[in-house]
Amino acid sequence: MNAAGAMTGAEQWVVLAGGPSEMARVQQLPAGGGGDGTRVTVPFYGQHQHFEHTGETEVVEGRQVPVFRWTYSTAIAE
Repeated sequence: MNAAGAMTGAEQWVVLAGGPSEMARVQQLPAGGGGDGTRVTVPFYGQHQHFEHTGETEVVEGRQVPVFRWTYSTAIAE
């Protein structure tokens, strides 16, 4: 999403199912993709939240966005 809150064509977005309830459900992947296409790792409050692709998509702002389901979390090493 741009500063106005709309998605642009250059961004890669995912829908996250499960995980911490405070975590945004629609996320932009970090630089480098945040995963390998089948898995996504998102840092959140001192932990990595791990998600796996479900094979499903959802429509977000008129675009098909892949859905990833939460699998587990790990501590971020310092």
